[in-house]
Amino acid sequence: MRKTLAGLALALLLSVMLSDAAAADIYKRHHDHVLGTSLDLVVNAPSETAADTAENAIIQEIERLRAVFSTYDTSSEISRLNQASSMEASADMIRVLEQCEAYRTLTSNALSCRIGGLLDVWASAEHENRLPDRPAMRVAAGEIRRTSIQTDMKTRRISRPELVRFAADSLAKGYILDAALEVASAAAPEVSGILINIGGDIRSWGDGPQDGQWAVAVTPTSELGEGGSAPHAHVLIDEGAIATSGLGPRNRTIEGEAYSHVISPADGWPVSHIQNATVHASDAMTADAIATALLVMDLKPGLVLVENMSGVEAEIVTADQRRHPTSGWAALESMPRKEAEASANWPQDFAFTINFSIPEHDIADYERPYVAVWIADKQRNLIRILMLAGQQERWMEENYYWHRRFGRKAGSLVDAIAGPTRGPGQYDLLWDGLTDDGDPAPAGDYILHLEAAREHGDHQHESIGFTVSDDPFTHQVEPGSEIGPVMIRFGVKD
Repeated sequence: MRKTLAGLALALLLSVMLSDAAAADIYKRHHDHVLGTSLDLVVNAPSETAADTAENAIIQEIERLRAVFSTYDTSSEISRLNQASSMEASADMIRVLEQCEAYRTLTSNALSCRIGGLLDVWASAEHENRLPDRPAMRVAAGEIRRTSIQTDMKTRRISRPELVRFAADSLAKGYILDAALEVASAAAPEVSGILINIGGDIRSWGDGPQDGQWAVAVTPTSELGEGGSAPHAHVLIDEGAIATSGLGPRNRTIEGEAYSHVISPADGWPVSHIQNATVHASDAMTADAIATALLVMDLKPGLVLVENMSGVEAEIVTADQRRHPTSGWAALESMPRKEAEASANWPQDFAFTINFSIPEHDIADYERPYVAVWIADKQRNLIRILMLAGQQERWMEENYYWHRRFGRKAGSLVDAIAGPTRGPGQYDLLWDGLTDDGDPAPAGDYILHLEAAREHGDHQHESIGFTVSDDPFTHQVEPGSEIGPVMIRFGVKD
């Protein structure tokens, strides 16, 4: 019988406020440039020294395993393995590749760590702006699927066929999260709770600040430290992991068309039928692997796969934006679901999008700015927070307009945001027409605020008035010192 998640508490995130005493025991840390993205930590500890010990252990373990699994580092173990026909591998490499092969069987080849060569073809195609030959990709994918990989467990020697180039990203980040959590809890046994978020993949353990649980906002387009775009779900979890895989943030553009960065191991071609998939599991490697597999599998087999896995739940969003949860997913959600398209006070086929960029200045001490994007009404009441990027404790010092008006009242919204990783610079936000309480905002006049401030840099605040009605509009704002060009579109969805 499948384990159920019905015992998870249901609570409104915005009603949860930490007491002064509890807040003193919650330590938050942020690091950029970790595994090509950002790292955010939340540590429940009796002292800052204990939190620092856990943080240092996590950083050291991540760096140790980066040297094993990074395909961008030519000196890493996986890069050296891809250059050798046979090599003695570390215990970490053996474990991950063993699990890769197990998931390849479980998912009927929807997940494969063998297809690094096919991914290289697509990277070259993007660089040359020329599509790969589809029949040739299909043939190559079939040959890779049928080839045999030999692993001698006694000597830990892996024999790699020439056709195979390993790319273990779909499991490695989850494996690193699990390992980092394990070493941190061992290094700082007095710590009572830890949440690690690497680019939107999350692993939690112990007591969280939300009545012992951890609050996670699930968004299809962004990550903690990079901003939240109208999260479509809030979940409360105990010990476990959340991973989201999705299309869009890292799409390749070739010959003027967008292609997913996720390809099917069956034919080597990008997938497009699933928009994103979010998975909750007891460990991050499982959540990471299944989230990736669900992007490739057809909807029904994907749901059946998860339903047959003990302790695993998922929500799949198809290309038509329909959501398909497994039977236990609703028990994770901390507030009732309200569909934006059904409740927004505008025509059903309309969408409200905000597109802008954060320029990266070519200076030695450059730091990314702290960014806040929100909607208020004409009376300056907060309607919806669309984005808060940067370390929370610095919003007070840097984004002073946001903090003076709302920051002290907003409280601790979530402990982490789960979403697919995307590159820095361009931000694409979506307002679903709802307030932060999940109610439809009434028709009328509103103000969109964008604020950015940077250490050793400038401060910029833009306010743009608009009206919610049946009339479409487009509004542009010229670039400034900290916020690039802004484009607001309200009208029929693309």
